Amino acid sequence: MNWLSALVKRLLSLLNPRQRTDPPQPGKEENVTPETVRRPWTFMVYMAGDNGKILDSKLGKIKLMDPMEAAGYTDLMKMGTIGTTANVAVACLFDTPTDTYLIEVRQGRGFSDSAVRRVPAVNTGDPNTLRQFVVQAIKAYPADHYALVIWNHGAGWLDTDVYAITRSDDPDAKSHGAIFRTTPQQITGGDKTRPIAFDDSSKDFLDTADLRKALGEAEKAAGARLDVIGMDACLMAMVEGAIELAPYGDYFVASQEVEPMYGWPYAPILQALDSQPSPTPAALAEAIVTQFAGVYGGKTRDETVTQSAVALARTAATEKLCKALVDGILADKSPALRTLIRKARKNTLTFQDRNYCDLGDFAGQIASQTEFEDYDAVAQAAAALRDHLTARGPNAPVLRVGFLDKYERANGLSVYVPPESQAASQRQAALKLYRGLAFAQHTGWDRLVEWLYDEF
Repeated sequence: MNWLSALVKRLLSLLNPRQRTDPPQPGKEENVTPETVRRPWTFMVYMAGDNGKILDSKLGKIKLMDPMEAAGYTDLMKMGTIGTTANVAVACLFDTPTDTYLIEVRQGRGFSDSAVRRVPAVNTGDPNTLRQFVVQAIKAYPADHYALVIWNHGAGWLDTDVYAITRSDDPDAKSHGAIFRTTPQQITGGDKTRPIAFDDSSKDFLDTADLRKALGEAEKAAGARLDVIGMDACLMAMVEGAIELAPYGDYFVASQEVEPMYGWPYAPILQALDSQPSPTPAALAEAIVTQFAGVYGGKTRDETVTQSAVALARTAATEKLCKALVDGILADKSPALRTLIRKARKNTLTFQDRNYCDLGDFAGQIASQTEFEDYDAVAQAAAALRDHLTARGPNAPVLRVGFLDKYERANGLSVYVPPESQAASQRQAALKLYRGLAFAQHTGWDRLVEWLYDEF
């Protein structure tokens, strides 16, 4: 294949990301063993791109999610605009349906100009794969600060095994939940619904326990803490997820809403890391939000766009305020109060997955509904949580929120409050999983949801 036909084929694949194409051929393969030089930043991207396969299931052949391989090559091209410099090392694990690569992204057109090493096939749903990638990248590219981006589909908190329909009745087959996600039916809804770290070849994925295991063991083995944890995926900016990640990182960047398929604008993000002086972790988190909102705000007004930068250490205060609100509501539990809280829920900003509400807006709606009623404790607790999430500054949990105009009520963190129309059986099944999350255990939020629609 000459260079012109290869370029035409590559451009066609970018115009039609649903179409499976052969990957561009890398240049000379190298063992990615750079000199041991300490940089200000190491930027790691865990690219779980083994998606889009046609799988056998109890209902016949199905495709659970859209392919991500073409988007992966596009993102590598974005990263290659800057690549590894004296100020930032860019390390990726890129898993595709056919091949797996370890890549040090160097300046050029991303893949073919970078240091690329094919490795044996991996399961990106195995926490050991994530742990090993993070540890190896930190040891190969020592830095003052580390950012990790988990790149794939994404859909929130609810731990449901999307591959269950493809599994046999083998009792030894692995069955678990996915990191913070939604119902299997919504996973097949089209381009914009993206579960996280799913591996079609292994029929596996990272669940909440897996993520805890991988990040905890990586920190111990590498002797370094993550400064920024990012999710280039949909619907991941949830208080439930922030609480789970708080022990392992300082800042969290993610979207409350579905992300456009184009994903993060990696070129300006890496440009910020290559600047002098290099940004602080907080400044990087804010820069990602600013660049993301700027790219989509200038490109189209039809995309559903949000992005949040969260200071994870400050979410402990968020958790306490949520518990105070739950305690205040459940201390009363009157039918009249239930009616007011249900009305507040109906008026609250929600996202493509209607189980997810903006937490600050929900608190504000509760405060408005109860302010002039005989529920002073509830109104005060709701107002305190609202003010906490709408504040910006050195003590605020949310550093910055990027959005288009239709999401001006977005305050940066979502929370699970299903709609009244949801079937009781679905809600109860979800709550069984929800109770395994630290946020539910610390705040009693599951009890609030149960009371809102069901009698104790």
